[in-house]
Amino acid sequence: MKILAVDDDPMVLDLLKGSLPQAGYPDITTAESAAEAMEIIQTSERPFDCFLLDIQMPQMSGIELCDWIRYIPEYSEAPILMVTAMSDKAFINQAFAAGASDYVTKPF
Repeated sequence: MKILAVDDDPMVLDLLKGSLPQAGYPDITTAESAAEAMEIIQTSERPFDCFLLDIQMPQMSGIELCDWIRYIPEYSEAPILMVTAMSDKAFINQAFAAGASDYVTKPF
């Protein structure tokens, strides 16, 4: 399973890069911003199977990135998990409205 994890916190990305392979998911790509993620998605030779997106990031939120990903036909059904420290229902509802499949709260 090819996973793209997007978070502006390098420590979270390091945690995911360390723990996901141990859980049986060795093919993980990371991005520190939505803009970097968009570039990776557009240039990837093989499509991603799953996305882990931080909700609160500068310039473009994970919710906006989720919405952008959903407009790409090959990702219309791909699992998109929002990774957030936010427990406010409004953010979670916005994420689901943008096409998120589920969410995971930080800290893990």
